[in-house]
Amino acid sequence: MSISPLKLQKLLYYVQVWNIIKFDKYTLFDELPEAWVNGPVYRSVYNTFKDKFFRNDNFKYNFDEVKLSEEISQKLKELSLSEDQQKLLFAVLDSYGVMSDEKLVFLTHKESPWNEAREGLSPIERSTNTITVDSIYNYYTARLKKKNA
Repeated sequence: MSISPLKLQKLLYYVQVWNIIKFDKYTLFDELPEAWVNGPVYRSVYNTFKDKFFRNDNFKYNFDEVKLSEEISQKLKELSLSEDQQKLLFAVLDSYGVMSDEKLVFLTHKESPWNEAREGLSPIERSTNTITVDSIYNYYTARLKKKNA
């Protein structure tokens, strides 16, 4: 199994997005994503993996499925997620995890929260502007209402 730092950032973003929507603006983590050129980025995660970020090296894991399952169960306990939050987490990972890095970047670029945070910037201009919880909530709830109408 492998994942690039770019894909990790986008998966974290969408896990947070759908948690905000499903649980009425409740966030899984306090940090807000910044609207970088390639989409939403959590700076603390970037700083942790920045030596791999620009090379876009994948994190590679050789794993035993039983051991991995035990590790995931332990991490979920540490996070104190409700059963509903865990189900949502896995649903988001199932939906978005199969997408390529490029597809995830494309998705974030066509959605309003990232565009609003980058308003007035050129496509290649660096940014530390944050994508707000309200921007995420307003965009995705409107999108869901439209889809369900």
